Amino acid sequence: ENLALVANGEIYNHENLFHSLVDKHGISKDTRISRSDCEVILHAYKSIGPDATAKALDGMFAFVLIDETKNTIFAGRDPCGIKPLYYAVSSDGKMVGFASELKALVGLPNISNIYEFPNGHYYTPETGFVQYYDPSWKRFATEGSQEAEVAPWKDGKEPTINDLRDALDMAVKKRLMSDVEFGMFLSGGIDSCIVGQLMMKHCREMGIPPIPSFTVGMKDGPDLMAARAMAKELGTEHHERMFTAEEAFEVVDKVVYHIETYNAELIRSAIPNWFLAEAASQKVKMVITGEGADELWAGYSYFEDASSPEALHRELVRIHSRLGVANLLRTDRMTMAHSLEARVPFLDVINMEAVMSLNPSEKMIVKGGDARQREKAYLRRIFEPSHHGITIPEPILWRMKAMQCEGVGENWVSVLQSRLNEKVSDAALKEAKDRWPFETPQTKEEYYYREVFESHYPNCERVPKTWEGGFRAGGAEWKSDAYTREGLVDPSRLTHSLQSKFAS
Repeated sequence: ENLALVANGEIYNHENLFHSLVDKHGISKDTRISRSDCEVILHAYKSIGPDATAKALDGMFAFVLIDETKNTIFAGRDPCGIKPLYYAVSSDGKMVGFASELKALVGLPNISNIYEFPNGHYYTPETGFVQYYDPSWKRFATEGSQEAEVAPWKDGKEPTINDLRDALDMAVKKRLMSDVEFGMFLSGGIDSCIVGQLMMKHCREMGIPPIPSFTVGMKDGPDLMAARAMAKELGTEHHERMFTAEEAFEVVDKVVYHIETYNAELIRSAIPNWFLAEAASQKVKMVITGEGADELWAGYSYFEDASSPEALHRELVRIHSRLGVANLLRTDRMTMAHSLEARVPFLDVINMEAVMSLNPSEKMIVKGGDARQREKAYLRRIFEPSHHGITIPEPILWRMKAMQCEGVGENWVSVLQSRLNEKVSDAALKEAKDRWPFETPQTKEEYYYREVFESHYPNCERVPKTWEGGFRAGGAEWKSDAYTREGLVDPSRLTHSLQSKFAS
């Protein structure tokens, strides 16, 4: 009916939404012509319009709908930016193209600028960009604002432990909707272990045989050994992809090309993801991951220096708002480069609402305290008891959070940086500001990544979004000595008793 749709993602509530349109808006059951979950976007747009459609969709998505009858378009992106979307603007200010990847727009004629489509928004020519996802916990982020007095935890909306467990449990179950073989990324960190615990419960109830799990690392690395122990507890068909620092160096150019950024911190963490996705894609078409938990539960080490619960919450809102250009960019690009789909239950809208309604004082870290006072202690306690016969081993339950570039091995990043340093001369780095006055590289590692990026995406230096100060912790309200632009200062903090060098 003169409507056309291009969509990327998964609409988890497509069946319920379609039935609601039939029951409440009188459309015929026979209107649906495919088994595609994204088809419901067309029917919703026609029945309830753009605004209600965007608010009704539950899933990860980026789409563009063309209405030839009304000579208009309707584009939208999911609340967190799990799926990527860019748009191009012509020299006369008109929006002339959309794409999931920057590379599809670079070099097209009559384009003056390319921008990232903001997550949690939709667009029509009549309304411009509209923010359809605007929870109260995000508005609380502004210090001294009126919303600060109506924070969810001050308004009788603070969740119980059961609320938090149930919200994540339902988020995991929802993402098991699949008509292809699937598995899970199991890093051995608390987030993926919790997801695995919940997944196995539902898989058993649904009669699904043991699923495959995948981990990446270097020999005896913290993640590899922890994941091996957890896989045994879960009963998964476990696969390990070990890599060397030399292999990491060899794939840098490919990683930069696919991830479409020159952000050093992000590229470092994407390299292990490249190997992980490559291995998983040989066995399954979809994986479920623990991504996004740290932006809800204050999982990074620099949160140990947070000055107050309110400051901690504001920082969570800040880094959560950047997920689409950071962690989720890495997750989507590294998996999709290998035709693999990744789903992220921690970023379910209901789960986010529950976790971010918890009093942030429960997320504070006791610096220098024991293991039970470290990051995400509240989350760890929720899932400490055995569930359906599955117990997260104590050394895993209370191990320190490791960013992926750190957890896979404790020194490979420094080896990689040494190799990259050999590729950039002192003179070149000294002249970097003249070559790139915008977001000038501060290290030889950054210089190398920027040069590779520019070779693929000339004149696009303003499209990727980088962290203030060059790294995640650099934009926090407080200063932390745990991280620098070049990564975790003391990787030895990540070691644990499951590594063979600590075995008795």
